[in-house]
Amino acid sequence: MIKLSTSIGKNFCYAPWTNIHINPQGTYKTCCGGEVELADLRKIPIQQVYQSKDLIRIKNNIINNLSDNNCNNCYRQEKMSSTSERNWYDSISNSEEINLAKLAESYIQNLDIRWSNTCNLSCTYCSHDASSQWAAIKKIPIDRLDYSDTIDSLMEFIKSNKKSLKNLGLLGGEPLLQKENNFLLDAVSDDIHINVITNLSVPLENNKIFHKLLEKKNVAWDISFDTVKEKFEYVRHGGSWSTQIKNIRYLQELTKNKPGHNLGTAGVYSIYNAQDLSSLHSYFHENDLPNLRWNELHHPHILSVANLPEKYRLIAADELEKSIKYHHMPRQINFLKDMANNLKNINKEIDNCFELYNWHDNQEKTYWPNFKYKFKDLWPEYRE
Repeated sequence: MIKLSTSIGKNFCYAPWTNIHINPQGTYKTCCGGEVELADLRKIPIQQVYQSKDLIRIKNNIINNLSDNNCNNCYRQEKMSSTSERNWYDSISNSEEINLAKLAESYIQNLDIRWSNTCNLSCTYCSHDASSQWAAIKKIPIDRLDYSDTIDSLMEFIKSNKKSLKNLGLLGGEPLLQKENNFLLDAVSDDIHINVITNLSVPLENNKIFHKLLEKKNVAWDISFDTVKEKFEYVRHGGSWSTQIKNIRYLQELTKNKPGHNLGTAGVYSIYNAQDLSSLHSYFHENDLPNLRWNELHHPHILSVANLPEKYRLIAADELEKSIKYHHMPRQINFLKDMANNLKNINKEIDNCFELYNWHDNQEKTYWPNFKYKFKDLWPEYRE
């Protein structure tokens, strides 16, 4: 027996032992960032996943402090900033003793469930893999995922681990639109910590999943949006800023006397907010909106702040540093500091943003020819 610890080495991570991740295609992976798809949970009972040769290889490499291609996303993130997904898994683990000789055993503490790509929005940086709206726009035939052959055994497995389960992440697609979450919320304890990342842009009053979440004791509501007003509606096609504000106020009212419910945001740091980040923080603060929390955008690369000319990267770095005063959590402060430092030190010979405007112009002509807003009008600063 060994007590798992980061002292094992720099490639250490708890996720392969303690986490169940289901991506929007119905595939089991070690975590959201994992690059190896281990099984199709619509066809294979979850109990069989732990016999997977790939999963056992990943665990062996971690034990021996070897790199594994499954973990490439975290390696890349850690080069850009100190924040990666495995940092989070390490921070929430209970550091349980695990018998490493039994690599096919499970020690489940966390669930990260994304049943399908069902979603009501087509955000500019998203794709058909995570949005049914994008699939419809691109005319890609994607069937509704059918878990009818395996969901009973999956729910039984979750119930059998009910006592050890500490965290549940509900993502999507849009989790408030995924019917399987009705079964899942009944299978977990009332005091499990739930982190739901929702666009909160669906009708809430009669939404069963929304009201089941309200009945749980510990829920972190992360509302996924990245900017405000007209820019919000451009980035999150299908969304309405007035509806967004209405739903946030509704959620704030329903949770004001529920101390275990906390509201925040899950924003994507990108070219859409990089040039006015401190003003955005100020707007949220002045309008009693949930605290901002950022993750770096990696795809499509054209929307990454790291891909901007030096002039704009330096403005972005300054905005990141100005935004630190709005945060008190070390993880977010470190993200802002590290991103600022890295943006200052990138060495790229990019003279202008023509490619950025051309990309958006092509997107608009192809997918949203009649949309009321244009990128060039909402973000004129990249022409300066």
